[in-house]
Amino acid sequence: MRILLVCPFFPPENKIAAVRIAKFAEHWARAGHEVRVLTQQSSATGLAEPSDPLLSVYRAGTPRAAPSASTASKARASLLYRLASEAYTRALALVWPDLFRKWGRQAVALAKRWEWAPDVVVASVGPFSSLIAGSRLARHFRAPLVVDYRDLLSMSTYYPFGSLRRKIDGIAEKRLVKNAVLLSSVSEPLVEELRERYRLPAQVVTNGFDPKDFEQLPYDPSGRELRVTYCGWVTPRRSDPRPFLEGVRKLLDAHPEAQIEVEFYGPPPGPVFRASAELGLEKVVHYRGKVTHEESLAIQANSDLLLLLLWNDPGAVGVYTGKIFEYIGARRPILMTGYESGAPALLIRDHGLGMTSNDPEQIAEYLWLHAQEKQRTGRVSAPVENEATTLFTREAQSRLMLDAIERAVVGRS
Repeated sequence: MRILLVCPFFPPENKIAAVRIAKFAEHWARAGHEVRVLTQQSSATGLAEPSDPLLSVYRAGTPRAAPSASTASKARASLLYRLASEAYTRALALVWPDLFRKWGRQAVALAKRWEWAPDVVVASVGPFSSLIAGSRLARHFRAPLVVDYRDLLSMSTYYPFGSLRRKIDGIAEKRLVKNAVLLSSVSEPLVEELRERYRLPAQVVTNGFDPKDFEQLPYDPSGRELRVTYCGWVTPRRSDPRPFLEGVRKLLDAHPEAQIEVEFYGPPPGPVFRASAELGLEKVVHYRGKVTHEESLAIQANSDLLLLLLWNDPGAVGVYTGKIFEYIGARRPILMTGYESGAPALLIRDHGLGMTSNDPEQIAEYLWLHAQEKQRTGRVSAPVENEATTLFTREAQSRLMLDAIERAVVGRS
């Protein structure tokens, strides 16, 4: 089968979305299918591009400049940052469908010059421009359309614009999706929303981890302090670090002898700087800067505990962060704050992967338990190995998606 995979995010750009698309392409090619990826030019770095004789990558547009590294002092200028961010979001409301529209047009023009034609077009969204490009190319090649919803676009809990814009986007989205043969998304609650709205077949395909990424990354701790690590963005008003940091404060107040070190990797986390300063935690909470994807995996594998900061809101019930699956692959206990009835919390509890809580007292107790273990043994025990370590691999999830695509395409012919 010839598969065209349309998405602007692809290595070397270091994003969870790029990892998802790269693993689809890699595993589908290894399964014997001819895969073409239609993506954007990028000057970003940090993620290795997959390679296979049956995989080819086509890039449209001009390279986007990689964002410059922000300094911690800039992140601390919280008022100015928030005002600029809000102004930027309001300006985006005037750009339809999104900032990728030029790339979308150029990608469609590039693909239309091919003599090669796909048997199926898979558009991974957002952005909205990816859906438009995928739909146009499916019509051009007279191929079935599959839409992979990493984000629910106009139905998303995180939809950034007003109700009028949401209505316009929703009408356009429905017209583009109505002829699809298959939809997919990252959790059962999101897939149920898609089924209810579009009355089309839909498949749960979570993100995942690649076991080989961790094969040469042992857990080899040094020192006796409990090392807690967070990798990724700390999104203002969503990834609230305060319950966790208050738990650290309570731990140190109740047990001054406790040894703990908390490290944040990624873009400068303004909310962390502010909360740790207010709680007097500057000596134990550290910002280590941005790292590559490979470096991030090594850091995770060698941590005692992995911190996951999610949105504590019912609207996030079906929202997985791709980071949770890398944490599973690292085989370190997970401490999650956020919506405790959501899909990520249930996954952690059902598979014994760690603890979920927004209660600083409970967090302090959990930290103290593992701090004592680290003091006694020099290590923190890994979660008990179970089906999560096989069910949530990238290969298993890519196979699920491929099987669903094959059924949909065969059923159409």
